[in-house]
Amino acid sequence: MSAIEMISQLVLGERQARGRGLNDVLANCYWEDGTVTTSWSSGNARATFVGQRPVDYATKLPLVGRYAAPTVHVHGNHGYAELPATTKHWVQLGENIAIVESFMMLVYRVEKRSGEWKISDMTAINEADTIAPEIPGTDLHIDVALAKSLRVSYRFLAYVRIQAGGQIDQDGIGTDRPETVQPVYARATAWLKDGE
Repeated sequence: MSAIEMISQLVLGERQARGRGLNDVLANCYWEDGTVTTSWSSGNARATFVGQRPVDYATKLPLVGRYAAPTVHVHGNHGYAELPATTKHWVQLGENIAIVESFMMLVYRVEKRSGEWKISDMTAINEADTIAPEIPGTDLHIDVALAKSLRVSYRFLAYVRIQAGGQIDQDGIGTDRPETVQPVYARATAWLKDGE
């Protein structure tokens, strides 16, 4: 396989392992010093991300992800991939079940060491999200004032996390604030140039 094909399979495999809860496979997608930045996790991937879920995710409820073909950039032993991702997760919201659909761009910086490609960093860029009841017509009793106060790029992701007793940083990476997105691509471009 070409480097582009190997990187594509790596990042798609990382998502598949994440969705299926295959933690050993997921951990092996990252270098030991690999990092992640998401709405709920920031730090070493194996320590803060693998096997972990934010407070609003219930293991007994569905989590479904769908991904487009990644755009891959390669220079020597460095590369980065942009993976459009749509994730639906079912959450308990009061007495009802809601479905949150999140749209993100996942930016992976990857590195080839000793002939093997693995992930050095994954950063999630939030684009938008929606919420709906599991059973159509159910009133989710949305706190409209709270919802309106939250960032549009991850409004309902934040809403259900807050309602579940968690916290979420309102200064996260999202397309509604381009100044948070630009550094992600600046780092990816610099990373690519540093490839040997």
